[in-house]
Amino acid sequence: MAEPMRIRATLQGDVADVRILMRHPMETGQRKNAKGDLVPVHFIQSVVVAHNSKTVLDAQWSQTVSRDPFLGLRVKGAKAGDKITATWTDNKGDKRSKYPASGKLAGDWKVGAKLVASGAGMRIRGGRVEKAKENGALCINCHALDPREVNVGNLGPSLTGYGAQRGATDATVKYTYEKIYNAWTYFPCSNMPRLGAKGYLTPEQIAHVVAYLVDPQSPVNRR
Repeated sequence: MAEPMRIRATLQGDVADVRILMRHPMETGQRKNAKGDLVPVHFIQSVVVAHNSKTVLDAQWSQTVSRDPFLGLRVKGAKAGDKITATWTDNKGDKRSKYPASGKLAGDWKVGAKLVASGAGMRIRGGRVEKAKENGALCINCHALDPREVNVGNLGPSLTGYGAQRGATDATVKYTYEKIYNAWTYFPCSNMPRLGAKGYLTPEQIAHVVAYLVDPQSPVNRR
């Protein structure tokens, strides 16, 4: 699947001309598939655009908007270096990824190393759901990571050497972050939990896990 959103902004004086392309099927609920069955309604319900964390547009949409919507707006009082962000939520509760406040998609791999092995949060203990300050990612339940660790799951593919094979380019870091945040962005109906979209991990936690996967100093990439 293509990127869920593309944002372009050009500055003219103190006015930013912002253009946003959102990848979404925007199903009306009236189209039929090849078998003649109605395709379930699936559309973006709300779109929020912010300039330096201040909301400048808050729109409510319906299924009448066409597939892959394009949105254009102008933001006054802008200057070079300002941050324009956009988020959407659809009728199924799926959201465009949220990024760490710092803007960095790769954090501290040492913190990530603890997260991938932590099962904190959402566990049943004493007949009750465990309450934790922060949930763990517990990636090792499904993936091989550190080659020295033998107690790992194999439901998902091995990620040993992930960064060594793919590098740590901006494109790789962004893809990795998006995949962890919401695996369905790239693989609809994936068995991988939507860790960010469902709120199990914070954007900052996801950035630490990304660092653990791509950082050359991480045990994942050592030879």
